[in-house]
Amino acid sequence: MLIGTWQVSLDEQGRLTLPTPIRPAFNAGVVVTRGFERCLQLCPQPFWFGLAQRVSSLTLSGADERWLRRLLFADASALALDEQATVAISELLRAYAGLDRTAVLVGMDQYLEVWAPERWQECQSTLTAAAGRWSRHDWNVAVARSGGFSL
Repeated sequence: MLIGTWQVSLDEQGRLTLPTPIRPAFNAGVVVTRGFERCLQLCPQPFWFGLAQRVSSLTLSGADERWLRRLLFADASALALDEQATVAISELLRAYAGLDRTAVLVGMDQYLEVWAPERWQECQSTLTAAAGRWSRHDWNVAVARSGGFSL
């Protein structure tokens, strides 16, 4: 389970080192790709394979489905961790997410989001402002009804 938040540095080549507690989740490899809200997704390979399979099973005739494929697959990189557990993020993906010398890693249970610190602060402000609305949910009903939930 990938939970928690870490601030990490990126070196001159755009590499970041995964924090020690979460490294085992990425032993089989990692895929980095564009995420939603202008962050990146750092996926353990087993999770990525399942996600890729679900996205690939979507129809090709729907424009939204084709856009989702482009978002996730076009600039994705499959990588193996080195001895220091570093992940090299391409210049294109760093530009997409607005990453410079620092990144915030956010655990999302089965994958990580990688945020530019200022964008993560904006996200945190939105979360804080909306936190009260989550207390009104009947989680068992909401999750069962939709197969998940949305903001």
